[in-house]
Amino acid sequence: MLDLTNILAQQAAPEQTGSVISLGLAEFVTMLGVDFMFLAVLVLIMLPMGIYRQATFAVMKRNFTGYFSNPTGYVFLCLFVLLTSFAAFWPHEFFTTNLANFGQLNRFLPYIMLVFIPAITMSIWAEERRQGTDELLLTLPARDIDIVIGKYFAAVLVFTLSLVFSQLSNYAVLLAMTGGFLDSGILFSTYLGYWFVGVAMLAIGMVASFLTNNLTVGFIIGVALNAPLAFFSNADVIASNARTVNVMHDWSLLFRFEPFGRGLISSSSIVYYLGLIVIGVYLSLILIGRRHWMGGKDGTSLFGHFILRGLFLAASVIACVMIVQYSPLNRLRLDVSREQVSTLSDSTRKILEKLANSGDSNSNPIVIDAFISTTIPPEYVQTKVDLENLLHEFDVLGGSRLKLNLTTGLEPFSKEAIQAEKRFGIRPQRILSESRGARREEDVILGAAISCGLERNVIKFFTAGNPVEYELIRAVNGVTRPQRKTIGIVQTDALPMGDVIVANDQYVQIPQLQVIGELSKQYNVELVQAENEIPLWLEDDAGKPIARRFDALVVIQPSKMAPVELEHLLTAINAGQPTAIFEDPFTFCFRETNPMTIFNGRHPPYDIERNTPCLFPGTALPRGMDRLGRESGEIQKLWDALGIFILASKFQGNLYPSIVWKTDNPYKRSRQLDVPELFIVRDDIDSTRTISDVDLATKGIIEIYFPYPGQIDKKPGGGTEFAPLVTSGTAGKISLQAIFGSQSPQDLQVNRGNADAEYVFAARITKPTPSGESGIGKPSALNVVYVADIDCLADGFVLLRNDPRAGGVQFNFDNVAFFSNIVDSLTGETDFLLTRSRRIRHATLRYVEATTEEALEKVSIQEQEFEKEFRNQLHKIQQDLIADIEPLAKKVGELEAKQKKGENIDLQTLQVKQQQLQQTKSVVQAKLQRLGQELENGLNEDKRRIRLDAEIEIQEIQRRYKLFAVILPVIPPLLLGLYVFTRRRLREREGISKARRLR
Repeated sequence: MLDLTNILAQQAAPEQTGSVISLGLAEFVTMLGVDFMFLAVLVLIMLPMGIYRQATFAVMKRNFTGYFSNPTGYVFLCLFVLLTSFAAFWPHEFFTTNLANFGQLNRFLPYIMLVFIPAITMSIWAEERRQGTDELLLTLPARDIDIVIGKYFAAVLVFTLSLVFSQLSNYAVLLAMTGGFLDSGILFSTYLGYWFVGVAMLAIGMVASFLTNNLTVGFIIGVALNAPLAFFSNADVIASNARTVNVMHDWSLLFRFEPFGRGLISSSSIVYYLGLIVIGVYLSLILIGRRHWMGGKDGTSLFGHFILRGLFLAASVIACVMIVQYSPLNRLRLDVSREQVSTLSDSTRKILEKLANSGDSNSNPIVIDAFISTTIPPEYVQTKVDLENLLHEFDVLGGSRLKLNLTTGLEPFSKEAIQAEKRFGIRPQRILSESRGARREEDVILGAAISCGLERNVIKFFTAGNPVEYELIRAVNGVTRPQRKTIGIVQTDALPMGDVIVANDQYVQIPQLQVIGELSKQYNVELVQAENEIPLWLEDDAGKPIARRFDALVVIQPSKMAPVELEHLLTAINAGQPTAIFEDPFTFCFRETNPMTIFNGRHPPYDIERNTPCLFPGTALPRGMDRLGRESGEIQKLWDALGIFILASKFQGNLYPSIVWKTDNPYKRSRQLDVPELFIVRDDIDSTRTISDVDLATKGIIEIYFPYPGQIDKKPGGGTEFAPLVTSGTAGKISLQAIFGSQSPQDLQVNRGNADAEYVFAARITKPTPSGESGIGKPSALNVVYVADIDCLADGFVLLRNDPRAGGVQFNFDNVAFFSNIVDSLTGETDFLLTRSRRIRHATLRYVEATTEEALEKVSIQEQEFEKEFRNQLHKIQQDLIADIEPLAKKVGELEAKQKKGENIDLQTLQVKQQQLQQTKSVVQAKLQRLGQELENGLNEDKRRIRLDAEIEIQEIQRRYKLFAVILPVIPPLLLGLYVFTRRRLREREGISKARRLR
């Protein structure tokens, strides 16, 4: 038997089960409270009816109790709950999307309503006419509107009760899958949207009941009247004209429901549903009153008159909906989601509102053409959801200035996909995904083009790790504000802008760093050669300074600049030029482009001198050489100017900086990160902060990866303000000389010492502006951000941000955002700074995730054991084969040694032995290759088997959840129906004598 408590206990640790269940029950009680408040509001709305319109209240009470006094009502209730649960949880997409919401149900609900709503409305008036009770109702001291409103509110209460049963049951299922960690706001707004859809369809379906006295015909007409509104969302199936399809889609039930499914309570959607209710109720009033106007008092029919009144009312409703939709009233939207998943950041809202208010007849419209394919791998589902949510918000806040063309459900070779590639270069991306134990490549379209006049920005693919809102608003800002600030990239031995160098007598193309490419999407980026003085100001025709030449400088590895270059850099810094400096004691993976090699860096040919080891020459110490053979400048001058120092040790006249280490590895399945010097800084809001939440450069940053980082500290009496941005927490240090001098892992561990101090990896260094000297063209405040690592800028981090699950582990490194935030904070470009670091946290199926992670952890451990056994067996085979040829090799070696000494030997025997040895080696090599291949095949088969077993285990858990999700919701209404039916039967038997009951 499936039990909620048992499922919770199976997925949670024993010590956590109690707290998880408590959290789940608390959330369930909270939802009950919200439902109670909603029902209370509904009762308050109906209260005046019970006081002032008693006839209406009596009709409502009679119809409501009559529906649930019949077992048929409970059958329909059970059927509705079963269908909603089945649609919500049974599709496999529910688990592949891994979102704790009713996204699957949202697609199917209008079609479920097409069955359930006519079942409620078919008997509203048709049953009265069939039984002849309609005349009795019409002769009551009540007006027609009392009867219509009473019957409508009865149907609303029946539907509301059904919806409450469905909501609480489905909510309990999600609690079991998440342990209470879900967004109750979205779930409530979703069901509120269902309620509006239902009450609107009830009003339309009620019209069908007034047209006939046959229940079956009433059901069919009810389906027919509601079907267009339900199927308009799939208008592209029946219409080919794009304009017609868009109009039909905009007036569909599903389109107007869409904001509710995202946690938004939208004014335009509510007006739309209220308009349908008004139309349906008014048509019912016309139909119930046709006895008065069909023949007329003078025998003249008023049919045409009422048709015109109905058409006029429909036109008025359409006008009201359009006025709200295309006016600022549409911005009246309340995001009730806990994580504000459909709310734009303040900076984005300000930009869009400014654009909307600045639009006039001469302003070019902003057009967003977005394309989303049908197939979306699980890793990109949340990106797709964010893209759709935020595009709709851009459309609303952009007003008439912004136009959205959103094309969803694209197939890779459809007409629309081909047009997207021809017009914007947005083509399908080949994505490797894994689902249900099978790996496959899928063609995915997830891009957008933002145009304004002749300006255009194309986002060819929204990557999983980059915030969608940041990409969109940066592109919108780029096409509406062509004027950009300028960033100067100072040329150093790190070659951040790329170059062609000579290595091993060959020309080697060094590409531009991808983080520089990220900057170029927002700034003008220029290479700065510091051999000459760095220009600080732009001047007018009269030679008067008007603005900074560079809004900020970026310097990577200044220790490898020539002395004159370093002097020019110091001049610019002391003049107040905002500068970001990245200096590394040991470059580990700086030029790595593979996302996984940032964990086990390799060094390019030209980088050897800087890696063995990288020297930091002091005042009296020998200087290093740059790649051009020039003498390096004294980096100590830069440190003195900034008022900082580093921990280092001297050995044989050289300075060896210290490397910071820490044994904590938050990614247990990534064994490559077990190296202590691969340092991951993860901010923990519950303890001492390691990443500043005050400075704009690090605000919103959660996790940064520093491979072999150095450290900096404030120099006593340095004369500058030193504000740490990123610190290590409790960590240790080891010098480079100790790293290179360690002969074994044990020696390395001893040389590391203890982790008993805290070190600074990055800091903002400032100095007050000289009194009376501020202003354009004059010295200003020192403003430098210094980071003691350059490996954090490796291309691998950009690729890892784009595909966070590279290597099968979900990495959350914010290295790219950290670099961009530093530059933004120096230039004062804060529009995108917080947006870039903002994470929209969707409620996910945590227990399903935990099950998957646990299974994958077992797979990882077993694979390591298999690989270890593989290496041992291969080594044993190698030793055995070597032992087989060792006697012959020894004999040949003895003969060759005698020959070298000049002793007389039988040359023919030596040649025969050598040939035998060569043949034996060939045979042994072939045998070793064959046995090795057999072992490798066995290893791969073992890996495939354990992965398959893990997938079967995951699917079994999902199957149990599916059964639980479908069976549980039906139980409460079924028990209630049995109770009512039994109680009714017992009451019927009360007035019957015992003798008659025994017959």
